[in-house]
Amino acid sequence: MNSLFKVSILILLICMFSEGSSQNMHIVSKFEKIKILKDSSFANEITINFPYSEEPRLYPIFYDIELEKVSDIELFEKKGRRLKKIALKKIKEEQVDLDFITSQKVKSVFIPAEIEVQLTYTVTCNELMYFSRLPLFSYNQIDTLNYEIDIPHEFELKHNTIHKELLTSHSIDSTNTENSCLWKIKVSPMKVEPDPLQFFGIYKNMKVPLMRMLVMPKSYKNQSTKYMNDWYFENVLPQKGLNADVKQKLDELTYGVSDLSEIVNIIYDYVRRNFKYVAIEIGMGAFIPSHANTVFLNKEGDCKDLSNFLSEALQYKGIISDLALAATFDHISDCDFPSLSSANHVICVAYINDTKILLDPTDPIHVEGTPVQSLQDRTILIVNAEGGSFYKVERFRPNDNKINYQLDLKINPNNDLIEGDFQINYKGVSGNYLRRLKDYEGQKDFATSSNTFFEGILGNQKISNLVMADVPEELEFKGDISINGKTFNDGSSRYLFVDFLPRLIDVESRETLIEGTYLNNTFHKIVNARIKLNESIELFESIEHYYEEEGVSLKVTINAVSNMEIEYYYDFVFDHIFVEKENINAINKILNSFKTIINEPIVLKKLKG
Repeated sequence: MNSLFKVSILILLICMFSEGSSQNMHIVSKFEKIKILKDSSFANEITINFPYSEEPRLYPIFYDIELEKVSDIELFEKKGRRLKKIALKKIKEEQVDLDFITSQKVKSVFIPAEIEVQLTYTVTCNELMYFSRLPLFSYNQIDTLNYEIDIPHEFELKHNTIHKELLTSHSIDSTNTENSCLWKIKVSPMKVEPDPLQFFGIYKNMKVPLMRMLVMPKSYKNQSTKYMNDWYFENVLPQKGLNADVKQKLDELTYGVSDLSEIVNIIYDYVRRNFKYVAIEIGMGAFIPSHANTVFLNKEGDCKDLSNFLSEALQYKGIISDLALAATFDHISDCDFPSLSSANHVICVAYINDTKILLDPTDPIHVEGTPVQSLQDRTILIVNAEGGSFYKVERFRPNDNKINYQLDLKINPNNDLIEGDFQINYKGVSGNYLRRLKDYEGQKDFATSSNTFFEGILGNQKISNLVMADVPEELEFKGDISINGKTFNDGSSRYLFVDFLPRLIDVESRETLIEGTYLNNTFHKIVNARIKLNESIELFESIEHYYEEEGVSLKVTINAVSNMEIEYYYDFVFDHIFVEKENINAINKILNSFKTIINEPIVLKKLKG
């Protein structure tokens, strides 16, 4: 489910309904009347009122053909309070058949011009768990959005709204009737920029209000997590079990190995190296995996498929393991509330000596025994026969992810060029950005892009002879550098500019960061540059700058090593993953402080005599 989408696919989705100005159309009101039935199905009667328009419009109705049925589509002309039924033009229906979507269709309803129009239709679904969210935002300009949920007394509703502070108007209340509880929700929805993935309930990198829902039987009263767990556990159970061929392969892979940690590593690496990660699906297909034997036969699957197979393989080798629903860093919400809308990913959790080992078979560079990078500080719902439990994933600490730059430079006496070599060491996951780039581009293209990347970091100066060594948990680069226009003298002093030194955050070229920026991981960065001079200078006392804010610190030191050499050193600790409202000022304060220091010339007085 966690996938990179090609730009061309996104453009296609945006354009699918551009004819007739369907995007960003004005809607007077939208009313969704959801009725929960005692057989755990539900029906949604939708009414949309369109204002007068000089242009016709196309309104898209997206639905899941495996779970939903769209019926009773009707159009009415509105004249005051009166409604006059009007004929429907032929409804165009198309399969949304893309790399990552296989079960979606869309009906395009023609909305005529020069009259006020009311559109009504019904969507029915047999899977109650699919009723998992109410968006409190919209592509279109909607004056009023109303939801009404009719829930029989045999069921109860649990709900949780994220980012509701972004709503200008919002009300929710409930009323008990003889047979049911009636919930009414009214909102002036937040208008958002068009994102075609929203049509399919995929909310990537969005901060918008959304009500997460769970309707469960009264028998699970005050046990919403257990209900979610039991439902998923029971649905996945038929997809488990391994045939003789799979068992034989697993026995071959682990022949002679008794250490459980080593067995985990062998099988984990086998799945990641030999199974193709295919893209996501929508609806229940986004959560219920294919059978483990089918995944082995085809050697492919998405996160739920690969994690389910991995879990079964480990269980066969005597290692207890579970599946877990998760929310990656780019999902709209954390997986801290039991609802399908809370999760966009599935991983495997193994247990060795009562220690949880998180395993993500879609991440080719994850190291077993460490946090999953995309799930740092996020919650997962571990699903098991005991009723399930939420678990907060640890983050990497700065000292787990060290970055060390060593530059050995000298000033050429003939042309004042600063020349020399550099070495860069990334430890932990600090180099994962480059590892992923290498996996995506291949060796040849990566040689070019990494050269460009480091030239950008090193002040857009010329680098050459760049070589890389990739060993477990460490990434090393070496190369030569030639720096132009950064030093001159006026007879009595030499001026040295060191703004070519690495910026504080390698993966961000902006001098200040904006709220919402994802920075991948915490890190501890040390840069040490030693510059041999072409003439003697007077020794000077060490110059130091120190800045510290919550979660971030910077120490800069400038030393005269000798009359012919200076050292520029900085130590930067960054203990944040996201740039958020709470930390943005502290982060940008230190970034701006460093910019001021690095842009100031170092004035070196020449040694007289």
